[in-house]
Amino acid sequence: MAGGKETPRQKMIGMMYLVLTALLALNVSKEIVRAFVTINDKLDSSGEIISEGTGSTYDEFTKKELAIKTKGGDLETVQFWKDKSEKLSDRTNQSIHFILSENNEMIKKAEGGKSWIKEKDEETGLITELESFMKISAMDNYDIPTNRYIGGNPQKPKEKGMSIRDSIHAYRDYVMNLMANYEANGEKYTFENPESVDQLDEALKTCNKEDTAFLKQFYLQLTIPEKLKVKDAGQEKPMPWPSVMFDHAPIVAAAAMLTSLKVDVINAESAAADFMLSKVEAPSFNFNKIEPLAFARTGYINAGDSLDLKVMIAAYDSNEVSKIRYGINEDTIPENWKETEGKINLPGKIAGDYIVKGQIGVREKGKMTWKDWDFNYTVGEPSGTVSLPEMNVLYRGYDNKVKGAASGFPDYRLSPGKNISSLSQAGEFYTAKPGSAREASISISGVAADGSDASLGTFEFRVQDLPKPSVSLGRISDGESATSGQLRASRRLFAGYPPSIPLKANFSVVSWEMTVSGAPRPAEGRGANLNAAAQRMISGAGSGDMITIVTEYREPSGRVKRQNAVFKVK
Repeated sequence: MAGGKETPRQKMIGMMYLVLTALLALNVSKEIVRAFVTINDKLDSSGEIISEGTGSTYDEFTKKELAIKTKGGDLETVQFWKDKSEKLSDRTNQSIHFILSENNEMIKKAEGGKSWIKEKDEETGLITELESFMKISAMDNYDIPTNRYIGGNPQKPKEKGMSIRDSIHAYRDYVMNLMANYEANGEKYTFENPESVDQLDEALKTCNKEDTAFLKQFYLQLTIPEKLKVKDAGQEKPMPWPSVMFDHAPIVAAAAMLTSLKVDVINAESAAADFMLSKVEAPSFNFNKIEPLAFARTGYINAGDSLDLKVMIAAYDSNEVSKIRYGINEDTIPENWKETEGKINLPGKIAGDYIVKGQIGVREKGKMTWKDWDFNYTVGEPSGTVSLPEMNVLYRGYDNKVKGAASGFPDYRLSPGKNISSLSQAGEFYTAKPGSAREASISISGVAADGSDASLGTFEFRVQDLPKPSVSLGRISDGESATSGQLRASRRLFAGYPPSIPLKANFSVVSWEMTVSGAPRPAEGRGANLNAAAQRMISGAGSGDMITIVTEYREPSGRVKRQNAVFKVK
């Protein structure tokens, strides 16, 4: 990719890309061929981290939308760029699908037609994950990448080889048009993709001048040169890009090269999403939590009356304690207000109706402003809401604990809404299991003493897969160094969450495959215990050697997934 100012993570990915390219030029050994699997896994891990950050950026559009609604502002701009961000996400998924498809088809040919697809998006059918490259039996096969992408003449690679470069450029051009074409402050900015990089500066003249530096950098970072200079008999000569990347490259090296292109796309998506978000001006309310909230003006009504229950989304910053001024009943005039932080302890010793008025301090653009609020309550009755004591999302394949409360009723009942496969009561909690969609809902009803009920609303929740667990060898965690004796004494693999993840999920190791630097072949086994072959491999490892263990583990739902762990011999 071309130059420009890069973040440390981009530099790291670029360095791995260069190492990968350099290794392709070597007469690689079996051990180096296996090293490509490690490089591929590290690239994939970097891509996952970047994607998580991009997901947070997409969430920011919703936060800014909420802030603008709070101010009663115009939502046209935020909706315009939010729509663009959704198109960016869809196009990125398509580009990643293309790259993973190429990897799958190439590996299939080497593995006798066996598909290497591990996961697809249930809604779109796009490929999202492939099986581990460690399982490829013909790792050092270089005929398939060469024949698929190059052919007999490296100076004239096949159209299939050129199509990979063309797909990256097509993604670049699409995203450039998304970012550069818009109207703001009565000005219309346009961009047409140039026929060559030499014409880029001219094409950028019709863009917003504030954007040109970023747009140029973005364009260049996703631009792959048609030819690269390589040394042949001591002299440099130009070679087509596909030939440099894939000609006589072992199949795992070619697959890792495609993974590096996938990470380039993911990184570009992150930069583009940040650019789009910067175009939305909104009050700088800091939100790091968004939760459902049900509330009413009072918590008590007489039999036969009705109650207006409001159900909405509350967004707030859990890291900042708000300053509050308030007064109750006769003290609601500003001169009698008290001042506190965080929360108010409302008196409830005497039954009756109460009126609370006051102001809350909100930090906007670094300056504290005060917002009026008021609240009515009746002593003796709780407010109504639905909460998740353990988390603010529902996880697939996990027994999510859900608890509710109903204002004005002695009891309540929860019922499943959309995308809830099961909802059962166990003690004071309900256990909810969501389905495959990205959102789910749970309804709450208040239950009266005579058994009759009344609906109090439906609450929406986000649905996510369980996070991957960490894999440890005995008490030795992934990434740690240990002596050969300590490693030999640790004979059992464990998969689980560290204390920082407050989920009580049980995982079991189904199978494993171990490789050790310099060892001619891997050891493998079923279950969590290492066998004698693995113990011998550890005994033979020397100081500085890396031990890589690829495990397949079973989630609480029964679904089997893969996770890697690496240990270093002291």
